[in-house]
Amino acid sequence: MYKVDVANRKLIRMRKTSFYNEMLRERYDIQEWVEKAPEIIDEDLLIIGKEVPLPSDIRIDLLAIDKKSNLVIIELKRDDSGRNVDWQAIKYASYCSNFTNIEVFRLYAEYLGTTVDEAETKIEKFIEAEDFESLNVNQRIILVSKEFHSDVISAVLWLRDSGIVISCVRFTPYIDELGNLFIAPTKIIPLPEAEDYLIKKEKKQKEEHQSKSSSFSLEKSEYDYETLKTEIKSSLTRKSDLIPRLIAFLMIILEENKKYDREIVKDKLMEKGIGENIGQTGRYLSNISQFLSKKSTPHFRQIIDFDSGGTTGETKNNYYVLNEYRDLLKNILDEITYHQPIKIIINEELDLNN
Repeated sequence: MYKVDVANRKLIRMRKTSFYNEMLRERYDIQEWVEKAPEIIDEDLLIIGKEVPLPSDIRIDLLAIDKKSNLVIIELKRDDSGRNVDWQAIKYASYCSNFTNIEVFRLYAEYLGTTVDEAETKIEKFIEAEDFESLNVNQRIILVSKEFHSDVISAVLWLRDSGIVISCVRFTPYIDELGNLFIAPTKIIPLPEAEDYLIKKEKKQKEEHQSKSSSFSLEKSEYDYETLKTEIKSSLTRKSDLIPRLIAFLMIILEENKKYDREIVKDKLMEKGIGENIGQTGRYLSNISQFLSKKSTPHFRQIIDFDSGGTTGETKNNYYVLNEYRDLLKNILDEITYHQPIKIIINEELDLNN
């Protein structure tokens, strides 16, 4: 790296150094730099946790969220990545993949020293989304080090081919003639010039993999009338926090024989007391949408139509009960709510959450 002496029209070569030689530490120096200026490793990251504790007394160096609602695990090494940093980060990502939305909000609230509601609002504003349907659906890993062992590079490339979104950023420290320290960050995997191509390629591979292995499905059942009635009634009478909200949702889209816009459904759910605020109501609607697109619920897709992007995490809209099944669904809901009105069921569910 060279520093430009504009006045004398010359370049001054800076000396490459190491963090060890400059007595800079992984936790108290490099971690602080990335925490305060995450754009050094990736654009548009919101740091939500530092030294995040996980089982077995292990900790994530830094945890972030990107604009696409992915959790981003950031693993920092000082001068050498070692041979196992990739495995270490994957282990962390596997733990993080199980975080619920509320756990993410609590982590960020603890990091900020504020309330869960305030943390939730900040995340919502950052990802520019109306709901959190896609929050933590996917995870990313960013490895940071001065040097990367060849074993790590090989493993990272293989993991990317296998659908794991993992990147390597090299931090190279330099010293000028006055002893000033400079850091040159370089993304080495994926190379910036090839990133768009690789992202498109990996997205296609991931979609093909998801179609084979995920719980997401848009396939519809073809049950006869009695079997369909039994399946739906069985689903609507099981014990789950979701069921009261689902019943309220079904009653809303049965009000008129038309397609219901997501925003209208959300407003009507709010009117019925589903959610303490419109943001929470939107997330409950997202949970309902996810339920409707599970492999285990083809019977609901047989009677309900909706728009979808075709893959998991896509926002659903224009919900519509098919005309030939409207009476069937009304009769089932009448049977279920005959002894206990839906509003009472909803109120009890809310009490359980408080």
